[in-house]
Amino acid sequence: MIKAILFDLDGVLVDAVKLHEKAFLEAVRPHKEISEEYHMQNLNGLPTKKKLEKLGFYKDLIEEINAKKQEITFQLIPKHIKPIPEVLAVIEEVKNREIPFCVCSNSIRKSTELLVEHAGVSGAVFLLSNQEVINPKPSPEMYLKAMERLGLTKEDVLIVEDSPVGLEAARATGAKVCQIANPYDIEKVLKTLDELEKEIIQK
Repeated sequence: MIKAILFDLDGVLVDAVKLHEKAFLEAVRPHKEISEEYHMQNLNGLPTKKKLEKLGFYKDLIEEINAKKQEITFQLIPKHIKPIPEVLAVIEEVKNREIPFCVCSNSIRKSTELLVEHAGVSGAVFLLSNQEVINPKPSPEMYLKAMERLGLTKEDVLIVEDSPVGLEAARATGAKVCQIANPYDIEKVLKTLDELEKEIIQK
């Protein structure tokens, strides 16, 4: 039986993938031209600093570009992030089923909090950002830390993810994983919960 759900944030509870991409490309543009296609195929889902390391920037410039990207992100969030009815409906049903849930994001803490606030998502037991772990996704550390804080094992949780980076992290924990395409596909979480419940009953 699932005792908790661990939700990724971008692309799962909020439609912020393009927002983060726009902020990143704008911050990087004075130093290097990156196409949207390249970003989606090679960098999507990674923390900003990891993206910049992968692009070969040196440390001081990484800090400068990262700060600029965060500044742009904070400006864009209130303008572009709105509650998604499909997400709110699923969160409400999860609460009705009395299943605790947490948010585990590769964004920094401030971005994570702002995104959750503007998405209208409430009731999470806690939020984990990339600043609470040593190794962000695709490392499973964030999800393992969430399980530890909840006092649960991999058999007890369902992880909801969308990006290749997040899915790699989720699957590495050995927990059950629900892969969705985007926040508008999140009803799949309830179907997964129902299927897992049926499996238990049949056993």
